[in-house]
Amino acid sequence: MNKNKKQIVYEREKHVSVLRRNRQLHKVNILILSIGLALSYIGYEGIGEPILWLGIITFAYTTVTSFNARKQLKM
Repeated sequence: MNKNKKQIVYEREKHVSVLRRNRQLHKVNILILSIGLALSYIGYEGIGEPILWLGIITFAYTTVTSFNARKQLKM
């Protein structure tokens, strides 16, 4: 293969790996959010609220990076 083709394949694999990683992070994020909500519900707001914010920030990060990776794959 020539250099240009190798670079294209490398970039595509990089974006696909980001999508796979984010898919796994979304599963973990659901667990983090549910733990935070459960702790807040049962009265441990001091522990539950920071965990909820961690889940929200993680969700925002994975959503933005997934969006960017999909956009790059379509190009």
